[in-house]
Amino acid sequence: MYQQTNVSVSAQTICKIGIYFVLLVLSAKVAILIPFYDYISLQTAFIFLVYPILGAKYGSWLTVLYLVPGLLGLPIFASGGGLGYIFKTTFGFLIAFTLMPFFAALIRKGNKLFSHHQFLNTLVSNYLCLIMVHLIGFAYKCFIIKFYIGNIINVTGILVFTSLLDFLIDVDLIFFCNLSRVTNYQKNPLKKQLQSV
Repeated sequence: MYQQTNVSVSAQTICKIGIYFVLLVLSAKVAILIPFYDYISLQTAFIFLVYPILGAKYGSWLTVLYLVPGLLGLPIFASGGGLGYIFKTTFGFLIAFTLMPFFAALIRKGNKLFSHHQFLNTLVSNYLCLIMVHLIGFAYKCFIIKFYIGNIINVTGILVFTSLLDFLIDVDLIFFCNLSRVTNYQKNPLKKQLQSV
């Protein structure tokens, strides 16, 4: 009986990761190309919706599961796939997504600033994670433009503008994701059982 329960939970987790994998691919495809090496997509918002449900361990599995077949050639990233994608300016965000579940778990454990207020506490944690994601993404983008494309001086102003635009849109999306998640949590406290971070 005990072993059957473990198998059931394991199968349920695998199914959950599979469903979220498909949704992650779809969220990457809902993208708007903006000038000079960037996209605005729903992918970041989706990652922030999913990682509290899956937790650090399975959230990282999901992002690695997404990264590996994409690098092996499946066109599941925002603009295709293949090993050459590491030279895309947006690849840094995919690296950041893989690290984010662990970073988020550390922040949520250490963030006592608004411990009495769930919405603000979660929002601050998510915004700290978002800053980390964008810093890694921006640094990688600058590195690729400088050393692979070979042109960063001529596009610096536009690069900063598009990156800032991307960040501000993600700030808004994360706010609404956080609002939706906290509202659903308050309506159904049993959802706390799903949060394994």
